[in-house]
Amino acid sequence: MAAGMITVEEAGRALGVSRSTVWRLIQRGALPSVRRAGRRLVPASAVHTRTRRQRTAGIPPFSHDHPMVRLVGAGRGGGRTPGARNKHAILDR
Repeated sequence: MAAGMITVEEAGRALGVSRSTVWRLIQRGALPSVRRAGRRLVPASAVHTRTRRQRTAGIPPFSHDHPMVRLVGAGRGGGRTPGARNKHAILDR
């Protein structure tokens, strides 16, 4: 096998996705690949770059003005605030 190249199965394990997902990424052009000796190989550097990008592209933290923050503690006001059943009343304010 060429240096710095891994199989589709190894790329899937490294990315934490199925082999089918790796093939879809290749077909979309989101993951480069080459065909050598009848096998599809993916550059290990491309997989490493993609895993690094996935780790840094996390979910942004909630801010105090996010609608979900208003739901925290809803229904614990002793009947003075709407309960969990009325979450849409809270969110639609």
